[in-house]
Amino acid sequence: MLHISYPESHLPKHHLQVVNISTGKKVKGGSSKLTGRVLSLSFDAPGRILWAGDDRGSIFSFLFDMATGKLTKAKRLVVNEGSSISSISARSWISREARDPSLLVNACVNKLLLYRVVDNEGTLQLKRSFPIQHGSQPLHSIFCPLMSFRQGACVVTGSEDACVYFFDVERNTKAIVNKLQGHSGPVLDVSFNCDESLLASSDATGMVIIWRREQK
Repeated sequence: MLHISYPESHLPKHHLQVVNISTGKKVKGGSSKLTGRVLSLSFDAPGRILWAGDDRGSIFSFLFDMATGKLTKAKRLVVNEGSSISSISARSWISREARDPSLLVNACVNKLLLYRVVDNEGTLQLKRSFPIQHGSQPLHSIFCPLMSFRQGACVVTGSEDACVYFFDVERNTKAIVNKLQGHSGPVLDVSFNCDESLLASSDATGMVIIWRREQK
C-alpha cells in the first residue's frame, strides 16, 4: 500500500514523497520538489492524477503510476502569488448535469474556486467562484455528491466570518442555498457523514457543531 506524505514546515526543501507503508520505505521515483510548503493534496477518482497546493499560491498536478508509485510533474497553476492553497478536493462529477471532472479550491482570495479539469495531465480551467471571507486561515471545503444527485450541484465551505456556506455551483444567480450561523470564530473545516444527513463544522476557537439536515 502506498502513501503520499509531505515534510514539516521547518524543513528547508519542500517535496512530496511516496512511501510504501507496508515496508516503510520510500518509493524510487516517487518524490518531487515544489516551490513552497505543501498544504493540501487530492487525487482524481481513478488515482492517476495528484494535485498539490502550496503556501505560495500554486497548484501542481502530477501523473501517478499506481504500479510503481512514480510521480511525474505535469502542470503548474499559479492561483494567487503568495497566497496559501489550504484545501483541494477533486470530484469526477458533481451532479447529473455537471459531468466534467472538477476541483474545489480554497486559496485565501476571499473566494471559493471551482475549476474544470480539462485534460489527462490535470490542467485546470476556472469555472466559477463564490464570495466568502478567506484571507489567511486554513479553510476547507467539500463536495456534496449525494445531495447534488438529488437537487442541484452543491458544495460546502467554511468562512472567516464564522459561517458555513452551501453553494449550488450550477446556479447563475443566488448561488448561496444555505448559510449556517452558530460559530464564534472562523469556520476552518466541514465534513459530512456517509449519507449526508449530518454535517460537522469546526472553528478556530475549538468548537465543533453537528448540524442535522431536515428531510423535506
